[in-house]
Amino acid sequence: MNYKALAAQQPKDIDEALGYMRSTLHQFHAERDGRAFFLRVYFMMTQEVQSAINGTGAYRDRPVFMDPAWIQRLSGRFASLYFSSLTVTGDENAAGQRAWGAAHSAASNPRSTVLLNALLGIVAHIKKDLAQAIAENLEQDDLDDTATMLRRRFDHDQVNNLLVRVMGPIQEKLADDYEPVLAVGDQVLGGLDERLSSVGLRHYREQVWGDALTYAAMMRQSSKEHVELGTELVRAKLDWESYQLAKEVKSWKTMWYLERALGRGWPWGGRSDWTHIDLS
Repeated sequence: MNYKALAAQQPKDIDEALGYMRSTLHQFHAERDGRAFFLRVYFMMTQEVQSAINGTGAYRDRPVFMDPAWIQRLSGRFASLYFSSLTVTGDENAAGQRAWGAAHSAASNPRSTVLLNALLGIVAHIKKDLAQAIAENLEQDDLDDTATMLRRRFDHDQVNNLLVRVMGPIQEKLADDYEPVLAVGDQVLGGLDERLSSVGLRHYREQVWGDALTYAAMMRQSSKEHVELGTELVRAKLDWESYQLAKEVKSWKTMWYLERALGRGWPWGGRSDWTHIDLS
């Protein structure tokens, strides 16, 4: 797998992001790469946001965002940070990328579970990457105008609501594509949709906004030295917090044991052929 080439994918908007995600998933599926589990979740989340931007599907004649173009650009920048992470090794001591190190380490472990991989990816991408993506998508004129920033925050919160809404379909798709036990073991595993909603989505996305504003402020200081110091401090904070949460998720050993045990006991086992999974 040429992870360096995958990491070079830097979409400018949500449409390009979905195209790159789809092609990357095809490559992951061809290699049975465990990184497919989180990317499948991320792909479906991004499809939901695109549908809300375009007013299609469940969002026909139901405007969601005050500035859809801003969310469209933000989605591209956010995805770029995900692709950049693909060059991070499975080393949890990787400087500045420890949460992604934990996620990619789990993805390379054949004993790790679908749900564990999904949660670790969510933790790394939202707790580590989202504040940076938002900060880089804010212009100085945005920051100087209160009304504009209120619209930006409103649209950020709207994405939170969309992601919680799509948890049920994501659970069904993960069960269909990779691990049938997720369809029958939900109560035993504590509720996949509740876990995904509480780890990194509504709760942690709400925390992200303050870090994003701090990051944006540090990026726009007059002194280059102060910019470098300020942004490095914010990155270090995000790296530490995301890694602490990743370690907490990994510590839920009873849940991961149950998921593995139920998976082994399921008559059909996990899906053996990923190459024909529908990514429409």
